[in-house]
Order: sequence, then C-alpha cells, then structure tokens
Amino acid sequence: MSPFVWVGAIAIASGLMFTWAARAFAWRVGLMDRPDGRRKIQSMPVAVVGGIALFASTSFAVLVACFVSDEVFHAVSADFRAPLALFAAGGIIAAVGMADDIFNLRARHKLIGQLAAIAILIAAGDFLIEDVSLFGGSVPLGRFAVPVTILWFLGAVNALNLLDGMDGMLGSVGAMICACLGAMAFEYGHPMEGFMAIAMAGGLLAFLRFNLPPASVYLGDCGSMLVGLTIAALATRACLKGPTLAIASPLALLILPFTDTAAAIVRRKLTGRGIAVGDRGHLHHVLQNRGLTRARTLILIAALTGIASIGALTSTVLHNDFAALASALAIAAILVSGGLFGTAELRLIRERGRGIFSNLRGRSAPVEMEVRLQGEADWAEVWNQITEQAQELNLASVFLDVNAPVWHEGYHRRWTRKDQPGDALSVWRVDLPLLGHGQLIGRLSVSGSRDRECIAEKLMVLSRIVARAETLASEIARAAMASKSGVYAPILPIASAPLSASA
Repeated sequence: MSPFVWVGAIAIASGLMFTWAARAFAWRVGLMDRPDGRRKIQSMPVAVVGGIALFASTSFAVLVACFVSDEVFHAVSADFRAPLALFAAGGIIAAVGMADDIFNLRARHKLIGQLAAIAILIAAGDFLIEDVSLFGGSVPLGRFAVPVTILWFLGAVNALNLLDGMDGMLGSVGAMICACLGAMAFEYGHPMEGFMAIAMAGGLLAFLRFNLPPASVYLGDCGSMLVGLTIAALATRACLKGPTLAIASPLALLILPFTDTAAAIVRRKLTGRGIAVGDRGHLHHVLQNRGLTRARTLILIAALTGIASIGALTSTVLHNDFAALASALAIAAILVSGGLFGTAELRLIRERGRGIFSNLRGRSAPVEMEVRLQGEADWAEVWNQITEQAQELNLASVFLDVNAPVWHEGYHRRWTRKDQPGDALSVWRVDLPLLGHGQLIGRLSVSGSRDRECIAEKLMVLSRIVARAETLASEIARAAMASKSGVYAPILPIASAPLSASA
C-alpha cells in the first residue's frame, strides 16, 4: 500500500475514534459551547473538543505510519527537528486555544501564546522564510526575515480562526488546503511535509463526520488555531524551491481566509469598533444573508477553495506563478462583482474617502456617511431625530453604530460639522451604549461645542433619543423572535415626536 494512503487511512480512522471519545468526554465534564443569545446562536450546547481530537489523530497517524512504512519513517527522521518543532508548537497553540475556549482569554494573552508557538518553529524547526520568489524573481528578506515570518504565521492562524464560524466550513476548507499542500510538497520533493499535510487532511475529514450541519462537535479556538499554524508551517516548507519560498501558491490557497480577515479589519476599523468585536459580516454570514442555505453556502465556499487549489497545483506543476494568482483574482472577482461579499466594506472605504476628499476641498457643508451592513430596520428615523437638532444642540459630530449579530442588524452612520471649534477645551463628548431587549446592540457618540445653553438640558434631549433607539431595538428583537416561531411581525419605525430640552 502506498505510504501516503497509509497515513491518510490511519488519520481518518484515528480521527473518528478520537473525536467520538472526546465528544463523550466533553458531555461528561461540561466542556461545551453554549448559546449566549448574542453571537452563539446554535439551538443547543455543542462539544468544543474537535481541536484536541485533531491534534491527537494527526500525531497518532504520523507516529503509527512511521512503524508500518519505511518511507514515512525515513522522511520524518531525515530532518527530525522540523516535525518535533511542529508537534511542540502545535501542542502549545492547542493548549492556548483550549484555555481560550474554557476561560475566554484576552486578546493579548492569546497573542503571547501564538508568538511562543511561532518562536519554536523559527528557532528549533527551521521554518524561517529567508527568500521569496514571484514570477521567477527571488527577493532575499535579510533583516526582515523574522518579522515577515511572524506576520505570515499570525496572519494564517488568525485568518483561519475567524473563518471558523459555520458548521463544516473550516473542516472542509482546511482538508482541501492540506490535501493540496501534500501534493505540492511531494512535487517539490519534501516528503515529510507531504505526509504531515495528508495526516492533517485525514484528521479533518474524520472531524467533518461530527461537524457537518447540524454539528455535534466544534473545533473551537484550539482546533482553528492549530489548523492555521499547521497550514502556515507546511506551506512554508512544502513550497520551497531550494532555499526560496514560492509565495504565489500559498497566498492563492489562503485567499478566502485572508479576504475574510481583511474585510473584517476594514469593517471594524472604519466603524470604530475594536478588532476583536464580533459581528455577522463574515463571508458565510453574508452569503446566507444573500439567500443561500447553509448547504449551498458550504458548497460555494468549497468550490471557491477548489478553484484556488487547482490554481496552486497548476502553478506548482508548470513552475509558473500565473495560474495561482489568476485563480486568486478570479475568486475575488466572483465575490465582489457578483455582490456576494465585500460590498459593504467597499462602501465604507468609498464613503470615508469621500469625507476625506471633502475635507481637503474645504467644503463648509457637514460631511455625512451611511452604510447599512445588515438588516432592514429604520435606524434612519433615530438618526434624523439627532441631526434635525444638530444646530440647536450645537453638535460637532454624531456617530451611530449598531451591531446586533443575533438579530442580523448592522448599521453605521456618522455626521461631522466642518466648522468645529479650534479650542479643544470647549468641546464636550458623550458616548452612550445602546441596549435592546437586554442586549448591548451598539453605541451613540456625540460631541458638541460648549455655549451658553445648559449642557444638562442637551443631555436630556440625547437621553430621550437613546430611549427611542432602544425602543426600536426591542421591536427588532420582538420581530426576530417572532420570525423564529413562524409568526410574522414586521419591524416598524418608532413613532416620532418633536424633542426639545423642555419636553
């Protein structure tokens, strides 16, 4: 039997066994991902031990294959530092991810764990990217080799972590990428990396038995970060031509997770949210909002990953980067031109650029931008309550950001007056969180110039506007819950009435 068949078969068999046992253990000890009514909206708790099972099955498959196949043994032992470093780094990243799944670590603590795993790969496993090639040209990184390598690993780890948001998605995408990396590694003459990639692909295929909709096991951060680290490490060595990394194929393979991550960064930065603030603007969320079912969303994402894999393999066989880059550009064109993904982020960039251009031209009219990210609620009615009184309240800027993932509502709008006061001491600011049906759904930020009017009266007006915004949010919650129960309940704009400081 072919050695890579041995590795794949053992990985699938052990993956089924370890995932089944881990699920039973999770139910017994309560290691579950539970619905929270905001971001985690599954109908029941789900075991979050897929990452542990994946690490165990991948390691077990390679170890057993070394005993049953001389070819696997020689490939792994020829440069034993690399597989040992990969297993050690994988163990660290899995432990950090599991701690995050249980205790919900802060972002900086996760980053420290990720950097520790990456340091092991660079220092002990020779996973440093020293040269990159594109279209036949080689670029030595020199003193930038270490930071570029760290950015590559961090990008892959966190991109695949963000991509893990729908049943079956990361398992199917990760399995296809690993299988492609295995073929590329054998083509470039790196059998150890090829066997490792096949083992990870087999483990992910076995995991899909428990993760396809409706999932009974999740990868969790433990598994998603492990997959990201492993793919980044294997791509670093599987695509080496001599000492140089052929960068086009790995970038093409990861075009979907990198695109999703880039869109999330743009969306969150331009709306004033924190990078770690969750929303329902990811690729799979947007596709489902476009009317695709979960099954069709999964099929489309798998098909796009297949296009990327074919392009990467073609570039590897032909030793030409054009096919890989063409496949990546084709995927981006399909998503954007088809209106499937990225349109909201492009609108944010366009509106922000329009505001900057307006400022540069010195226009005196207030600068305003509006982007509806999701949903159909009439947030403009709340907005008009504020801007209609902007002159009376002597406002300098208004910022409304709604992020209600569980209700599929996302709305961003801002208004800035040009003739703002030059003296910073004369400006007052207030940042008001918005609640709806007991959930934090966004914030209203207002700044203004201090004048002779009592500022307390202005704040009273703003408090009434906030109350109306929260009333609208409660209407949205009622309609969302009614739609789940099959009762039609349209979302209506809240009744408006003139507001004044003396009201």
